[in-house]
Amino acid sequence: MKKQLIIIAVPLLIFYSCSKSKTPNVTPGQTGGVTTYVGNGTAGLVNASGTGAELNLPVDVAVDISGNLYISEKGNNVIRKVAPGGSVITFAGDGTAGYKEGTGTAAEFNGPEGLILDDVGNLYVSDSQNNVIRRITPAGVVSTYAGNGSLGHVDGSATTAEFAEPNGLAIDKARNIYVADFFNNVIRKISATGAVTTYAGSGLAGKVDGPAASASFHNPSGITIDGSGNLYVAEASNNDVREIMPGGQVSTFATVTIDGSGNLYASCNNNTIQKIASDGTVSTYAGDGVPGYSDTSLLLSEFNAPAGVISNSQGVLIVADYNNNRIRVVTP
Repeated sequence: MKKQLIIIAVPLLIFYSCSKSKTPNVTPGQTGGVTTYVGNGTAGLVNASGTGAELNLPVDVAVDISGNLYISEKGNNVIRKVAPGGSVITFAGDGTAGYKEGTGTAAEFNGPEGLILDDVGNLYVSDSQNNVIRRITPAGVVSTYAGNGSLGHVDGSATTAEFAEPNGLAIDKARNIYVADFFNNVIRKISATGAVTTYAGSGLAGKVDGPAASASFHNPSGITIDGSGNLYVAEASNNDVREIMPGGQVSTFATVTIDGSGNLYASCNNNTIQKIASDGTVSTYAGDGVPGYSDTSLLLSEFNAPAGVISNSQGVLIVADYNNNRIRVVTP
């Protein structure tokens, strides 16, 4: 019997470095646990149902309003689509590292990472090694949304702007897209009309809070946005999360991905998923901290370099388990 995807609403994603909490919010054996939704662990490009499919270094995940799951795969240079029943297809990309526009498997990507959907079903992809942001329509038509393909830091129109290995993406209600521009150490903004600007960060690698233009970041990797327009940025090198308020003020925050109850979730480089309650309490939500693969209760489960994570209002998560070549579901 095929498993049904249990996450329909999609708030967010994030990835950053953190240390395992000493105050877990659940105990081994408590209700809830980790299961595998897609992938059999073998690195490959095989379309099948559920654990019959093969993935290769899944980085990020997104879910549309119909419950279809999208996966960016850095190892395969493709975007996969998983129907609610668990059937996996290659949605875009031919599996070759390259840069080609086209429809579906006629297109090419090079190191796709961040994913985000807009309110009409367009999927945006950080094509990191091509230094561009791509857009995929619901029909699978792939085009370049922003960036000219050159490695650089240039603001301007969508066709003249330059990025430096863009990572995480976030989108607001006005369809402005925010980009964690990894090697430029800044956050970029792509307006709904295609104009690219530097939203926050001086471009100098560092950790300085304050006004957006003078603040500094160091390798921003993940990014998400809440309902009030506050951005949360995970930094790979500073090992923290920064908050950018709508007015542009940057401060150091302690948390990341938000569910409908105000709880935040973060996939961590110590192979755990951390939960930060609305009162700021940090606890280990899933994973024993050992790199491995185990589907079991929350704190006895094992991940291997978990990356993108999305949540619903009930605290159910989908995790791109990067080195395990699987998509895992975490149920409270």
